[in-house]
This record gives sequence, C-alpha cells and structure tokens, in this order.
Amino acid sequence: MIFGQGMTEHNEYFREPLPSLGRMMVFIDGENLVLRYEAMVKEDAKPLTLIDYEPKTFVWRANSIKPELNTILRANYYTYVTGDDNKVNEIKTKIKNLNFHNYSTQYHNISVKQLPNNLTPVVFKKTKGKKAKGVDIQMSVDILTHVFRNNIDIVYLVSGDGDYLPVLQEAVRMGKQVYVAAFSSGLNESLVTIADKFRLLDPIYFKLPKQENNGNE
Repeated sequence: MIFGQGMTEHNEYFREPLPSLGRMMVFIDGENLVLRYEAMVKEDAKPLTLIDYEPKTFVWRANSIKPELNTILRANYYTYVTGDDNKVNEIKTKIKNLNFHNYSTQYHNISVKQLPNNLTPVVFKKTKGKKAKGVDIQMSVDILTHVFRNNIDIVYLVSGDGDYLPVLQEAVRMGKQVYVAAFSSGLNESLVTIADKFRLLDPIYFKLPKQENNGNE
C-alpha cells in the first residue's frame, strides 16, 4: 500500500491523514520552571512522584512536553547554578540524564524510529549574591536563530514568562507554529493566546484537589 493511501470497496484510492512529523525544538526556561514550581509548593501544592528536582536549579518530569506526532530534534534545558566548574558539570550531567516522551512510534502499520530523547543542558554559572543574567537572552537568541535559518517548523516553549512574547510573535510572523507549556503560577496569559497549543503543567507535577481531579494525576 502506498503510504497515506487506502482502498475503498470500489478499489479506488483515497487519501488518509498523514502524520504531522513537523520539525520541533523545545526550549525550556529552567529558571522560570523551578521558580514557579517552588512557589506552588510554598502555596501547599502537593507534588506527584517521579519528579527530578534540584532546589533553585531544575525540576522536570518526562511528560512535561507533548510532541504528538512531531519530531523533537532537540530539547534544550537552560538554567543557572551557583558554584565552581565542578558544580556546573555536575548539574549538566544530571540534566543530560533526564529525558522526555517522544512522539508515538506507531501510525497504523508504520513504525517510526525515534531520535535520542535526552535533554541538552545549557547551564550558566551564577555568582553568589549577584543577579543572574543570561537564560532568557540566550533562549531568545537560540529560538530566533533556528527560526530564521528554517531549521524547525515548531517552537515549543516551556515557560510562562511574558518576556518571550515578542520572540513567539516573530516566530509566528515567520510562519512557524508555537506550542507553550507552563505552570499557572506567574503565567502570562498572552502566551496562552498566541500558542497554537498550550499545555498546563499543574496536573503534570501536582496532585489536584478532588473536586478538580478528573483523572489528571
């Protein structure tokens, strides 16, 4: 059978929906992610199990992103760490060992080989007592670089920080799709509006109150 076609009872070909398989890159603002996670914990949100967590540095669950049938070329995790080069390398190794759920491997009778699904660490050294800069700037540069070079079809942002709105607006202007995942804490609603698809992370990381729990735990 020709991929994407099927036979009718009259032996005529008809088109079947093809899998999307768009080229996607994920950009994770680890600073924002762990800050909002810790803020929700302080507000008595109850974390679920199987969460990888390093205080003030990173937090992650493998199902934080949902690529559907798109191909994730790379997932960059940007964050800061206070300490020497050994500490930086330690955090890089921990992040590198984390992974994400890739696309489905079966589509009808078609098998699709997955790419490696480990996170790529982008770790900045932070001097104790000084305000850190770098994550949002580097993420913005990386997103726009891949967009303008046409390396990707879909930008997947993991952050609720409204500072990324102009970056996403430019990506949309360039004809790219935009996915966003974020916690409700500190979420800029403009990111929800511009996103082609939005994923709320609250039920991925926390137990929901019984009256709101519809099997999302």
